[in-house]
Amino acid sequence: MSEGSDTVASVGDLLTFELRSASKLSGPRRGLRRGTSATSWYDLGCRLEASDSQAAIAAYERALAGCPSLADAHNNLGRLHHDAGALALAESCYRLAICADAAIALYWFNLGVVVEDLGRGAEAMAAYTRAIELDDSAADAHYNLARLLEVRGRRLRDDAATRPAAWDLLQQAVRHLLRYRALTGRHAASR
Repeated sequence: MSEGSDTVASVGDLLTFELRSASKLSGPRRGLRRGTSATSWYDLGCRLEASDSQAAIAAYERALAGCPSLADAHNNLGRLHHDAGALALAESCYRLAICADAAIALYWFNLGVVVEDLGRGAEAMAAYTRAIELDDSAADAHYNLARLLEVRGRRLRDDAATRPAAWDLLQQAVRHLLRYRALTGRHAASR
């Protein structure tokens, strides 16, 4: 077979094809068609949240299929599941958001809210504390932590053996409540 000539080549008895040189390929070059990017699916999910939460969930899931480390998509997906009452699923999404970017206070706050809703107050307190460590201006984290510290402190103060720990918890609650008030300019009662 000489270069540039049209010849027939055979591979066994199964496949016969015509060889053509590159100069004989005709037609304009065609570009590759690419799929929708993960960020485009994420943006679509954000736009759909107000009007169609199921479509927004599907868009976030498509975004995560393309980029599993897209922390904001995990967080938003978790929030939609949380709003729908799928608390365990929401918790998983928030934890995946934290795995993707553990430095975002909002992810820790959302995790705190969902585990509190699941009745796991100690885990919620730890999550709110981490949110505050990352962003001391997270007013709602201060408020929620103050509320949980107060509840725990009130339970412990009735027992003489745990009374010192109770007072410590109540003092922490007051500090967080004061920080909340400083951040928002509101009193907790008006919440």
